[in-house]
Amino acid sequence: MRGTSSTSFAEVLRQAEAAFAAETGSLETVAEELFSVADAIDSSNQLVRLLSDAGRPAEVKQSAVRSLLGGRVATPALEATLDVVRHHWSEQEDILDALELLGVTALLDQAQREDDLELVENQLFQVSRLIDGTPELSSALDGERENPAERTVILTRLLEGRSDRITIALVARAVGRRTESKPARRVAEFARFASERRRRSFASVASAVPLNQAQQDRLGALLTGIYGREIHINLQVDPDVVGGLRIQVGDDLYDATVLARLSRAREQLVA
Repeated sequence: MRGTSSTSFAEVLRQAEAAFAAETGSLETVAEELFSVADAIDSSNQLVRLLSDAGRPAEVKQSAVRSLLGGRVATPALEATLDVVRHHWSEQEDILDALELLGVTALLDQAQREDDLELVENQLFQVSRLIDGTPELSSALDGERENPAERTVILTRLLEGRSDRITIALVARAVGRRTESKPARRVAEFARFASERRRRSFASVASAVPLNQAQQDRLGALLTGIYGREIHINLQVDPDVVGGLRIQVGDDLYDATVLARLSRAREQLVA
C-alpha cells in the first residue's frame, strides 16, 4: 500500500491490535470472519466501489457494512470492518488487502499468545521456498489458478502434521484468495508481514544508566498502552545517551535524550 492507504492501514492496524489484545477468546475465529468479510465484499464490484469511494460519507459506508454483516460476525470482526471503511484508500483493492491483513494479524497475535510467532514466521518462509523450489508443486498450484480452493487442499494435505496449525491457516489463506500473485509470493508476503509483526513486538531501549525494575515496568506499561499489545524490552546501557532514553519499536523511534533536544533546538535557531 502507498500514500493514503499506507497511512490509513497503520491507523487501522493499531486500533485492531488493541482490540485483539483485549479479546479473551481465540483470535482464529476473528481471522476467519475477517477473511470471510473480505471475500464477501470482493464478490460484489458494486459493494467494493461503494465502500472504497472516498467521496461517500463514512456513515453511509458503515451503514452498508452493518446491513451486510449484522448478526453474521462477532463484534471484533464487525468493528474492524467498520473502522476500515471509515478510512480513505488510494485503490479499491486496498480495502480488501486491509481486511485480509487484519485477519493475518489476528492469526499472528494468536501465535504470539502461544509463543509460536517466530516458528510460524520461519515456517512461512520455508513453505514459500518449498513452492518455488519444487517444480511439480508449482505446476500443480499453477494448474489450479482458477480453483483456489483446490490449491488450499493441496497445501493443507502437504503441511498437515508437519507445520503449526497457524502456519497452515495462513498458507491456506495465501493460496486460497483469487489473485494474480503467485502462491509462493503470497506466502512470502505473509512471512514478511509476520517478520515485521515480530520485530514490532520488541523495544530496543538505550539509557545512560540502568533502569530499575519499577522503571522498566512503567516503561513497559506505557509502550503496551501505545501499541495495544505486550512489548518486550531489550535494555542497553549507552553512555552517549545523556539524561534520557532512546526507544525504538520497529520503525518508530522515540528519542528523548538531552542531545536530541539540543539538536532540535539548534535546528530551530538556524531556521
